[in-house]
Amino acid sequence: MSKKQVFGDLSPEQEQAYADEAARRWDAEKVRESNRLWKSYSAEKKQQIKDEGNAIYTEIVAVMDQDAGSAAVQALIARWHQHLRYFYEPTPEILRGLGQGYNSDPAFHATFAALHPDLPAFLEAAITQYVDALA
Repeated sequence: MSKKQVFGDLSPEQEQAYADEAARRWDAEKVRESNRLWKSYSAEKKQQIKDEGNAIYTEIVAVMDQDAGSAAVQALIARWHQHLRYFYEPTPEILRGLGQGYNSDPAFHATFAALHPDLPAFLEAAITQYVDALA
């Protein structure tokens, strides 16, 4: 999986197109806040965030032979949750929605299936268990 990444380099136009789509689909104000936060980071910080995100997904793929509720998997989901804070404060509802979207939304599904065909469903199961444990 070394060459496959979730977080690659996007042109400013691509970033804007994704932001516009997200604003149409979800909370436009949260999307604007997230964009302001992202734009406040230096190029070096942005690269560090992308690298960290890619590492988390790579590590999740490496533990997919374990149960989604295992300690190792849940620790990685906790890291993923913390990583999202670079973009916005993820509520349990947002986390649950992301897990469902990673598996059911065609674009998200394709992105994660490119890393591993079973990753979208695994992420949904692991994130669901993580959020359930937060309650």
